[in-house]
Amino acid sequence: MKVIEEWTGRHARALQAAMRLTNEAFAGHLGVAPRTVSKWRKRPDMVPSPQLQEALDTSLGRANSETRARFAAGLGEELPDPVEEEKLDQAVLTELNVAVTDLARVVARLLPREETPAH
Repeated sequence: MKVIEEWTGRHARALQAAMRLTNEAFAGHLGVAPRTVSKWRKRPDMVPSPQLQEALDTSLGRANSETRARFAAGLGEELPDPVEEEKLDQAVLTELNVAVTDLARVVARLLPREETPAH
């Protein structure tokens, strides 16, 4: 699941600030040149490559709650809480399991039963 649909230089800078990394450390973390990180300050609307977008999204997805909160605050946005999303996913799976079990019972009642031959 993507956390940010389309990363921009603005998002990348917010993540760097939230992670409290220098340009060099953030570039090393992402596997890019420090020059790339510097460009995001000058061009906040710049859209990174798909591979870099994935790396940024993975970094944010793995970040702890404090880093995620700093990131969201830096953008003036709220992000979904991964723990709450996981709880929601579990609740949906539980409901789905109940529905499948109920459906199986209904189907079993509708199907003709096989007669076992008498000995």
